[in-house]
Amino acid sequence: MSYCVNWGVELSQNEKKCPLCGTEVYHPNQKVIKADTEEPPYPQYKPLTIQRVSRSSIFTLITLIFLLPVLLTGICDLSINHGITWSAYVLTSIAFIYICVILPVLSTKPDPVFCIAIDACALIFLLMFIEQRSGGHWFAPFALPLAIYSSAVLISLTLLGYRHIIRPMKITALSFILSGGGTLLIELLLNHAFSIRNKLVWSFYPLTVLGMIGIVLFFIDCNKPLKERLAKKFFI
Repeated sequence: MSYCVNWGVELSQNEKKCPLCGTEVYHPNQKVIKADTEEPPYPQYKPLTIQRVSRSSIFTLITLIFLLPVLLTGICDLSINHGITWSAYVLTSIAFIYICVILPVLSTKPDPVFCIAIDACALIFLLMFIEQRSGGHWFAPFALPLAIYSSAVLISLTLLGYRHIIRPMKITALSFILSGGGTLLIELLLNHAFSIRNKLVWSFYPLTVLGMIGIVLFFIDCNKPLKERLAKKFFI
């Protein structure tokens, strides 16, 4: 009794090939031919060769994908308003996303710190463009310092992890603590930029919660027996 090695279906004794996939059948009871000059009773193994896609092909494909919404948005705006009005926001946002996606593709060994720095500059330019286009006054007192703080935090944490300066759990703890500090900064900037109030109200709550989580993670990382016990308990 024989079976197809691909489909697992039972085959009759006189079957030479699987009727479903065409794979040649090897009968275990068949006498194996040991002569090197004669054809073996089973098909030879042919390993699959994986062809690598060139970086230029990936770059071209991503560029064409991003050009599609750019053309559609521009054509719609021109046909309706006879000019570039609302599509300017869409086009600059697509350009920002394109920069974030294409940088790792162009580099053989992309440096995450460099990529994040370029993305941060592109984000600042996007926010400045939106303010100038909409006629607002929120970029310098609110968006710019918040973008600089967020970029500095992300670059610092990435650098610490990429260079293996501190352990991953400490990086996670720092991210919680700095995120709590970010909520405090957001309320301060909102109060200053938009004259909402003269005191802090809501930022203490996320700052306290995120700060406590960060302190707990620091304590767990410094206590090796507790860390190993929790890792076994929660399959980390």
